[in-house]
Amino acid sequence: MKHHLTAIALLAGSAFAHAQSTHWTFTYTGFDDQEAGVFLPDAQIAGSFTGTDLNADGVLDIGELTSLTIGSMDYVACAASSNQYYHCGADSFVFSPNQGLSFSLGEYGSDPEGFHSGGHLIESGKLSYEYQITPYSSMEHHLNWTQGTVLTMVSASPVSPVPEAPAWAMLAAGLGAVALWRRRPRPVPIQASIRT
Repeated sequence: MKHHLTAIALLAGSAFAHAQSTHWTFTYTGFDDQEAGVFLPDAQIAGSFTGTDLNADGVLDIGELTSLTIGSMDYVACAASSNQYYHCGADSFVFSPNQGLSFSLGEYGSDPEGFHSGGHLIESGKLSYEYQITPYSSMEHHLNWTQGTVLTMVSASPVSPVPEAPAWAMLAAGLGAVALWRRRPRPVPIQASIRT
């Protein structure tokens, strides 16, 4: 019975623990301008993302994001406004400090008749593509990643030098479990005496 109580106490203590949210900013610098046929060393795509590694696998994926912003657009928040004529959102996202950053996102749409359309798509490591199409004109612009494209990332997550309340709760639960285990009654040896 006491083993069950100990297990319950440990589980209750761990239930108070939670994964900490992380926030990163990133900047890609240097792209090949496909239409102009030149390398633009100062061209940048900058943004940030916030999320929580809920399954503690060391990888932040699309389902664990709370925001992914490039420019003024949050591609996690805008996904709710997508419909058959308008798409906004991140289609893929993976980040880990060891494996790097990879994502695909976009915002694009058209009128119901298809006369006017436009948008932009970004696939990290590959391209940034913008387009605008009307009955009278069209425009396309490609920025392609090259060997010269540099990624700079900065963690903007708060680092707490003092353990948070969930860590203290887990410590208290563990110490309480040890105290309960140490206080259990010890079996008294029974001595049988045989008289003849």
